[in-house]
Amino acid sequence: MKVRELQVNIYPTLAPSTEELLYKREELDELCYVCEKIHLNREILGKYECDQVKQRFHSMLKIMTFVHHMEFSIISGKLNWEQLMQDLAVLLPQFAWIRCKMTKKKNNRFIYYVDFIPVVYRETSCTYDIHLQDSIQQQLFYSPKESVSNLCSDIEQSILSKSLIHPSQETEISKNELYSEPQEEATCFIREATSLKNQLLIYQEELKRSNYTKERMRIANEKLEILIEEMERAAIYSGIRQLNSSKETDEDKEYLHIAFREYSYLMQKAKYLEKIWKQNRELTMQSEKTVGKTPNYKYKNQVEEIKSTILDSDVFLTMNKCREIEENTVINLYPWFRKPFVKLMKADYISLKNKAAYFDLLQGENYFLRKLIYDCQPINSYQVK
Repeated sequence: MKVRELQVNIYPTLAPSTEELLYKREELDELCYVCEKIHLNREILGKYECDQVKQRFHSMLKIMTFVHHMEFSIISGKLNWEQLMQDLAVLLPQFAWIRCKMTKKKNNRFIYYVDFIPVVYRETSCTYDIHLQDSIQQQLFYSPKESVSNLCSDIEQSILSKSLIHPSQETEISKNELYSEPQEEATCFIREATSLKNQLLIYQEELKRSNYTKERMRIANEKLEILIEEMERAAIYSGIRQLNSSKETDEDKEYLHIAFREYSYLMQKAKYLEKIWKQNRELTMQSEKTVGKTPNYKYKNQVEEIKSTILDSDVFLTMNKCREIEENTVINLYPWFRKPFVKLMKADYISLKNKAAYFDLLQGENYFLRKLIYDCQPINSYQVK
């Protein structure tokens, strides 16, 4: 019986350990990368939940290993494993290729082991799963019973047709004893060209990954900007509600006990009110010059109405009012079995809350003014030219 020069087999186990490791990737990162490619190629509705997929596979890999391996047995010669990995990545894009190892047996037999994890897409709650036959059938449309054998035979034919097996140095010397100089130069040139081609393919793959990463960062930045805008709107709304509902009564002379953390938070906003007020005046003038009209946003009329009722002198007297409140306040930092608290008059507490609400109001408006100036700045730079 004639022994075949190349034999390819697939086993549902981890490859045995060898001395020479040719290629290695992290299992979890490769799985998430493959799932993201499936999501983009199939144009699945909805956002790709990277954290959920990563958490699910992390839990699965803790329980057991799902790594399979391909075995390439070559009687004489070495395999161009770099080109092989590129061809396998194109042929089976739903496989996460983890490692590539090599070992040398007796009679110059080389065996290459390629570890991989087969990913399958399912239209269920668990969108991404691991299954060998289903993954092969989904990519190459083989029958489930003969999917593994057909895949092995196709890979064998592809390797032989592309001449990915090169004679080893020992085999060549036994056949020809010595190489001639022109043959050596041609062989070196071919190897350098093949190496450059493989490097180019690797760089192209890394470029695709960097593009995916940049796209995720862009989406994350957009979501962060939307969240900040919603928070500023909420701050403006709460400031308007607090300033409209503040009314002095006879009960304002009563004393209150509040947490020291809340008191520090309100006092800090009251002390920085003058600074944020000056910034608001500058940004308002700059936005009118930049846009050519007054900015328009939600709650604009209510903000302008409140700003018109507060005098400039009230803002500049804020520091004196804060000193008076600090003198009338009793701070207890180390009470028995209690958190630090502050004792102050109810009128002072209401005054601090009003100043903090006005601070939030101006800070929210400053955010929208800065965004408006930033969006219109490139247009004005062209107009100046």
